[in-house]
Amino acid sequence: MVVKKILVFIILIIIFNFNSKSQISQGGLPPSFKYSVPEYYELKEYKAPDINNIIKEDEKYDKLGEIYRVGISVPINANIQNSGTWVDIPNKGKLWRFMIKVENALALGIYFDKFFLPRGGELYVYNYDKTQVIGAFTEINNHESGLFATELIYDDVVTIEYFEPYRTTNKAQINISEVAYVYRGVNRYKYKDFGDSESCEVNVNCSEGNNWQNQKKGVARIFLKFGSYYGWCSGSAINNVRQDCMPYLLTADHCGQGSSAADRNQWVFYFNYESSGCSNPSTEPSSNTITGCTLVANGGNGGSSGSDFYLVKLNNSIPTSYNVFFNGWDNQNIGATSGVGIHHPSGDIKKISTFTQPLVTTDWNGSGLASHWRVVWAATANGHGVTEGGSSGSPLFNSNGLIVGQLTGGSSYCSTPTSPDSYGKFSYSWDQNGTTSTMRLKDWLDPDNTGAVTLQGKMCPGNSSPALDANFIGNPTNITVGGSVNFTDLSTGNPTSWNWVFTGGMPSSSNAQNPTNIVYNTAGTYPVSLTISDGTNSDTETKSGYIIVSNSQTPSSNSCDTLAFPLQGNVVLYKTSAGGYAAGNNGYRDKAKAEYFSNYAPFAQINGGLFWFGRATGSGNVTFAIWDNSGVNSSPGNTPIATVSKSISSIIADVNNHQYTYVPFNPPITIPGPFYMGVI
Repeated sequence: MVVKKILVFIILIIIFNFNSKSQISQGGLPPSFKYSVPEYYELKEYKAPDINNIIKEDEKYDKLGEIYRVGISVPINANIQNSGTWVDIPNKGKLWRFMIKVENALALGIYFDKFFLPRGGELYVYNYDKTQVIGAFTEINNHESGLFATELIYDDVVTIEYFEPYRTTNKAQINISEVAYVYRGVNRYKYKDFGDSESCEVNVNCSEGNNWQNQKKGVARIFLKFGSYYGWCSGSAINNVRQDCMPYLLTADHCGQGSSAADRNQWVFYFNYESSGCSNPSTEPSSNTITGCTLVANGGNGGSSGSDFYLVKLNNSIPTSYNVFFNGWDNQNIGATSGVGIHHPSGDIKKISTFTQPLVTTDWNGSGLASHWRVVWAATANGHGVTEGGSSGSPLFNSNGLIVGQLTGGSSYCSTPTSPDSYGKFSYSWDQNGTTSTMRLKDWLDPDNTGAVTLQGKMCPGNSSPALDANFIGNPTNITVGGSVNFTDLSTGNPTSWNWVFTGGMPSSSNAQNPTNIVYNTAGTYPVSLTISDGTNSDTETKSGYIIVSNSQTPSSNSCDTLAFPLQGNVVLYKTSAGGYAAGNNGYRDKAKAEYFSNYAPFAQINGGLFWFGRATGSGNVTFAIWDNSGVNSSPGNTPIATVSKSISSIIADVNNHQYTYVPFNPPITIPGPFYMGVI
């Protein structure tokens, strides 16, 4: 048999008609911690990079308006097909584990260039001694870019564990493209100090921070990816005049230099990484992370031609449980007489630095522009806070608790604490870096052009609605022809209107919040889309391949099952004469490039099949067939007993949507005895 111009990885799920009368992560423990599974699984060790020359460069550039670099990329290219070890957990599902070692790393970050988890799938990451566990990452962590990254694991050995429950109708796509090899800026062994910041720095919960408890809640440390390097910067969640909790975050333009759109989708933002008291804690404090952002506006070319601002929008709304404060701002060009900077020097726990002398206008790097504030830090009760590499992008607050700038760089150190630092002016970033919306803050933080000059910060949710985030669930999602589905709105942000689209359903649309009795009369797989609005803003959620409709002559609660799923045995790819590949998991019955079914009781008819294609290209059609076992030694008979054709274009669409290709047999085929199903 030939698979036409398709690289195929086929997993068959047969649907039967019985003719007798259910980063932001979800928590929990990895299944391997709870169930009896083999102790050993695949470990791959990768060569550590030579960092000697990199460290010399770092020492030169740390305070010169450059990113505080702490890591370098190590290529991995491992996925759930070519690496790791699969095992079955009886009556639960299948478990994949893969261990990565890069010797002498202080920490490792895991970067995925293909990341799609189906409903029910769970992914965990943990260190060698299992004292640091993150996850479960689930379908809510899927992003349209297909990219993902984890927070740092403090070890040079890390395990990635993926659990896939039985009867999962979509298949995971997990490819680890690289790891971040971190060589400074963290402490692998978690002694008293967690980062590399200097001894004069003041923890944010010392007395110096008593009046800044709201402002500190908006400040985040950012683990940046820029090409093949990684580094720390700081930034702040920031409010806008609509006060809709849009997840904007302000940092420095030089923090984003060298980062592509794909890189930004793998930035990791750490909120609440701080000591609970004034002294350094005996164990590392926890934090809350969000992965990924998109660039909204920036200006200043790293400060050399402007104010060095960089405004991003996080890929996810900030969960209420993070308790993040969206800081307010003052866009007037008035030098504050006192205030503070709150930051993560060297990627360390949150610190506070205090100024008591008026801010003075200055430029940066000889630009001659009045684009920056010069600040001189003051000694306080618990130290003499300064800034360091990693503090870049952090907010500068005036005495009213409003942002008036973000850090570009400077010359303050514990050894020279009164040497000045420079912050890009918020007033300059507002409307003076350029005339377009991509070069100034005004268009995003005052989108209705109200002319506001100050705005107080706020907690979210507060008196106004949080940002709209459409979401929903259907029940059931796997039905027979003529069956119905009820939908429940799970959206946040206080929407006032709902617009549903049910492709293949009757009715095909609805404006109800929770539509019920949506009937599907034709077999197939169908998407569902929901658009919500609050009268001003809107958001759309589309779930591709969400509803699976199969044929059935006598629909009932037990009229459909999956005979060959979960798969048994090993999956093997076979090259065909046409240059494509077909796969089967029965090593003895694969001559027809098909799946062999000998145990089918108590079912009597074949209603359809679900085929998984790993890759599809080209044009034309693919023929799917059922054979009896009348050939030699119970091999497939010479002539199929049924065939169905599907266009390669429809298969390509299924591949792109990470979903099975549904192949209906209409009318259903009476099971002739042991049989085969596959592709011709």
